[in-house]
Amino acid sequence: MQKIKKDALGNLVYGKIKLMILNGALKPGQKINKKELTEQLSVSQTPVNEAIIRLTGEGLIEQQERKGFFIKIFTYQDLKEFFAIRAGMEGVALRLCVEEQPDNTLDKLTHFFDNFSLPLDENEYKKYLKADQEFHQKIIELSRNSIIINFNKNFDFIMKSYQKGLIRPPEETLPEHKAIVKAVRNRDSEKAQQLLIEHHLKSRKVIKDQHLKYNTNN
Repeated sequence: MQKIKKDALGNLVYGKIKLMILNGALKPGQKINKKELTEQLSVSQTPVNEAIIRLTGEGLIEQQERKGFFIKIFTYQDLKEFFAIRAGMEGVALRLCVEEQPDNTLDKLTHFFDNFSLPLDENEYKKYLKADQEFHQKIIELSRNSIIINFNKNFDFIMKSYQKGLIRPPEETLPEHKAIVKAVRNRDSEKAQQLLIEHHLKSRKVIKDQHLKYNTNN
């Protein structure tokens, strides 16, 4: 019974620290203060240490020799690899939405970009950035697939460590989003999946080109 209680506490602390990383309460590059975490979570240092070790194994935390533990900052290479995976997984998520969700649920995907037309001014750009993020998040949510949903949480964290705005300009992505929405409205799951995969792979190519340019200049 004692071991069960200990394991339950360890899992609880692990879950809370992981959530703090994923929602940005612990920021990329930030050094982990174990004392603060034990006080904040009202636990001893043992479950905090165990959680840090688990999260290091998952790649969300990294240990720097003689310096301590830090929230990992992901690289261009990391992001490039995750975009390749995300393209496939979110494409599957969208296909599941189109093929399995009723009209009233699927309708939640089709109005994010109704009020946008090019060119966008500064205020519209900010609204478009928000709509872009919410659109992709809604695809994941409506897939009702727990594996895809959990993967996406890690991807969102990686994106926060990389950039704050759009990878590609609205002049490129808005027509792509509207084409995806049109396929969704037409219940064309295969085309919707294909368009979304292409959408993400184009962004991946931009990241790849930026990486090559960075390496050339350094």
